[in-house]
Amino acid sequence: MKKYIFSVAVLAGMISACTKDAYKPSGANPYAEQVQPAITLKKNGINPVAGNVGDVVEIGGRNFLKNKDKLSFLFNNVKAEIVELTDTTAKIKVPSFAATGNVTAQVGQEYYYGPFFRVKGVFEMDSTFPGNSLAANGPIYDIIPLGGDKYLAVGDFDRYGSTDNNQKGMKRVVRINKDGKWDESFANGMENGSNSAVYGAYALKNTPYYLVAGGFSSYGGVGYCNGIAAVYNSTGGVVSDKVINAVTKTEYNTSIFKGGVSGAVTNILVKEGSDLASSRIILTGGFDFYVQPNFQLINYEGRDSIHLDSIRVNQIIQLKGDGSIDSTFNYDLVNHRGKTGPNGYIGSAKLLPDGKILIAGSFTKYNDQAVSKIARLNPDGSLDPTFNPGSGPDLNINSLTLQPDGKIIAVGGFNTFAGVKAPHIVRLNPDGSVDATFNVGTGTDEYLVRADLMPGGEIIVSGFFSRFNGYYRNNVMVLNPNGSIHPTYNSNGALSLYTGNSTPITKIIPVEGEKALFVVGGFTNYDFRPVQRLVKIKYQ
Repeated sequence: MKKYIFSVAVLAGMISACTKDAYKPSGANPYAEQVQPAITLKKNGINPVAGNVGDVVEIGGRNFLKNKDKLSFLFNNVKAEIVELTDTTAKIKVPSFAATGNVTAQVGQEYYYGPFFRVKGVFEMDSTFPGNSLAANGPIYDIIPLGGDKYLAVGDFDRYGSTDNNQKGMKRVVRINKDGKWDESFANGMENGSNSAVYGAYALKNTPYYLVAGGFSSYGGVGYCNGIAAVYNSTGGVVSDKVINAVTKTEYNTSIFKGGVSGAVTNILVKEGSDLASSRIILTGGFDFYVQPNFQLINYEGRDSIHLDSIRVNQIIQLKGDGSIDSTFNYDLVNHRGKTGPNGYIGSAKLLPDGKILIAGSFTKYNDQAVSKIARLNPDGSLDPTFNPGSGPDLNINSLTLQPDGKIIAVGGFNTFAGVKAPHIVRLNPDGSVDATFNVGTGTDEYLVRADLMPGGEIIVSGFFSRFNGYYRNNVMVLNPNGSIHPTYNSNGALSLYTGNSTPITKIIPVEGEKALFVVGGFTNYDFRPVQRLVKIKYQ
């Protein structure tokens, strides 16, 4: 009991030691004093709430004059000119390179989060575009123009639009009109879609088919599609064939393609012939085997037994138009298997005008020959030694973009390329050497996922970053053809990524007949507005 009383006494002494009497004779409690903010900003206190670079706007608050020597206002961390100041108002000019977002006030080292301001400009999201709210309920991975103001969009969604549209034509493959709305003529029903994600699409000329590729194993109720299918461009229905077991006479509804691959296809390239049969299809992705269903087997009970015959390949394969493996492409005829190919993943693949193929990713070998995460292949799949990127990037390449002049833009996680500083982006000459005329300055110290070209040669880089060349931006930046920041195309709020909204932009294409772009991905917020994974950007 004495011990307990002693402990309380010690505690009381400790409490008394923290009072004012221990520090100042006045007896006042030092913790009663509060540090007051240097200024306050009025909630929603900006007028007007939207404007252009160079416009003068007014912000309301208190104690501005008292702190005028240390006070500044920032638009996305770009300092604004103070035109006129009173103790409760500040008239400021919207600076060049300002972007939509919250205005911030700075007093010395203190920052004050201010009102939201929308910067108008010549590169803006079209807020009247119906597709903003009538698009997909899951990521869109690819979009391709079809002509006639129509587009094919593919991804991992099972609904397109605000309703289920009677469950027609929306299961991971949808054709849309120029206004972003679903093309109801391309509607064969939900049961005719794929059972997993579609990552790429190709409109095959001179045929009634679209080709789609991805991680699916069945399409439209037809099994053993194994990553690739052809669909009719009239209805969206899968192109199928019939196979009959010679013994049991069982009839199977099969894909028009004889075979596919054992994993997800992430890139589809097509060397077009006069028709599907004479075309060649190059697939890359996360697969290790070519697989072909055999419907002619019988089990010990005399019943049908379907088996997948397989041939070893490694992340890259060329198929004939009927889906059989093309043994003239990177194939070991002695051992009846694909050659070793890359020893890491292929993140991006591009078909060049001369039939050669450019690949990039994480690999450091191709067919057991040393390479530098990027390589050019001959039309037969062998390594092209005339493409020389030197030591290449220090880290992985995520995507490649081809320019009309043959130059190549590569983006990814790298910091250097061939020993030269390259902050996650570099441009190469057609022979693989670094193009020294392309300079992004400090670029970004974060992560770029892709680069897309505008018709005028401007480059839109996107990924996971909050600043680029010193400017704060939300994961998107428009560059001039030489790599410098475009002076008027970066005023919008761009792409907000957060938990549940972490898939970036997957593709940007021009809108036919307009100075506009379609932007697709997995995002649900663009320019601080809710969207459904498809937006339209208008520019001047």
